[in-house]
Amino acid sequence: MPNITTQSGAEHDDGRACLTALEAYWNDLFRAQRVPQRCDVDPAQIDHALPSAFLVQRVAPGVARLRVSGQRVNACLGMDAQGMPLSTFFLPSARAELTGALEQVFTAPALVELPIVSSIGIGRPLLHGRLLLLPLADDYGEVNRALGAMWVGGDLGRGPRRFEFGNGARRYQALDQRTKLTAVSECCAPRKRPDTMRRPALQLVVNNYA
Repeated sequence: MPNITTQSGAEHDDGRACLTALEAYWNDLFRAQRVPQRCDVDPAQIDHALPSAFLVQRVAPGVARLRVSGQRVNACLGMDAQGMPLSTFFLPSARAELTGALEQVFTAPALVELPIVSSIGIGRPLLHGRLLLLPLADDYGEVNRALGAMWVGGDLGRGPRRFEFGNGARRYQALDQRTKLTAVSECCAPRKRPDTMRRPALQLVVNNYA
């Protein structure tokens, strides 16, 4: 596994600002004493982080598909990543760790931040960055989505780029287990279907000719 080189101060600050802004926004939503829901996320509030941001949905244990992906994320793959598994961005040697990280996000649930790196190749400079995953709940309170960011510093070079996990610090931060999921918020609650089988109310009929 290649070592992560030291990035310039400007690149590091910009990347950290992107991740910090996204995590701070998620923390603000979490203060409502519940895991934030997908419908809580307002893209206008995280415009600085949008190019590197994405939304994933859990479709099987350890598997999550991208539902929304930013321009920088798509550029790493060289195409629109929407609908693809997050594992598409990673080499086979990294997928076991990615699977474990996704399960931590959805089942603990936990915030996860990992170092990522892409090897040097022809027309492909060494890339280094960070992967951030922040759990989200669906309309029914089940944690099966995540707001994430894949920040990569420097020129991407020729795509597609595949990543593995670097030697830097890893962060697995379980959410406070005392926090209870509250009832579904009104903005997200599915509306009840009208009961079409309900019998009409009884009506009083007066016959004046009886």
